[in-house]
Amino acid sequence: MIVLAATAQAAGGDYTTIPQALVNTVIAMGTVFLVLILISFIISLLKYIPALMDKFTKKEEPVQPIPQAQPAPAPKPVVQTPAAPADDTQLIAVITAAVAAAMEQDGVAVPADGLVIRSIKKRSY
Repeated sequence: MIVLAATAQAAGGDYTTIPQALVNTVIAMGTVFLVLILISFIISLLKYIPALMDKFTKKEEPVQPIPQAQPAPAPKPVVQTPAAPADDTQLIAVITAAVAAAMEQDGVAVPADGLVIRSIKKRSY
């Protein structure tokens, strides 16, 4: 190492020894970590800013009485007509056919005696 240093000095070049390079590295990394810790501390203090803003801004709004609303007229009762049982039968047949087609498309064996739909629940997506 002494020979290399003497050669670099003789050639007029600047050189840095390994201990000097390590010191530079430690100082640079320490500076970076200190700045990161400072930024983390500042970010942790940001949660207190809304409370300080509310303290310094005075909200003086006059309280106005709320006007009494007129009661709405009673809605007319809605008469629901029961669905015809034939419509439900047709709906069940269509759903059963769709399930059977989906099972065949997926390669699942459809029972020979048919499918039994036990309940149908409407879902809203």
